[in-house]
Amino acid sequence: MESNKSIFKRSLLNSLLFSGILIVNSFNPQESAAKNQENINIPKVLSYRSESCSCCKKWVNHLRDNGLEVVDNIVENISEIKQQYNVPNNLRSCHSAKIGNYTIEGHVPIESINKLFKEKPIISGIAVPGMPHGSPGMETHSHESHSHNYETYKVVSFSNNGNTKIFDQISP
Repeated sequence: MESNKSIFKRSLLNSLLFSGILIVNSFNPQESAAKNQENINIPKVLSYRSESCSCCKKWVNHLRDNGLEVVDNIVENISEIKQQYNVPNNLRSCHSAKIGNYTIEGHVPIESINKLFKEKPIISGIAVPGMPHGSPGMETHSHESHSHNYETYKVVSFSNNGNTKIFDQISP
């Protein structure tokens, strides 16, 4: 038979352990990343990329690091996805995504995605044409230099009728 003292010690230990778990979880980095998004409601991201593209994987990680839930789909023919989502040829990049009703093309940063879901414009999507140096997934990490000479680049909105305009400008 277990003594009352032994039961008390075990209960106290369990309480302390549970309290420690609560404290550790309150400092969870994913929770603070979601708060950095100003509690914007952004649906699950459906990302499409080819298996061999490492910069696309880095972009997916950029979104996850900023609190978004991402389904990372590996496809054999990414052009079919771009065609399905009506991404204009001049805005195409290496990967595509669907977030709610919006198409996201290329290395679009979280700031522009947040802006998209704050403003909710009537457009088909946003794109970063090409692969600008310094955009999410296109960063370089050199131990020799802290100066990366990242480019200023534009995020372009597009609609199904072919209209495009500058949606955002990103400066390093």
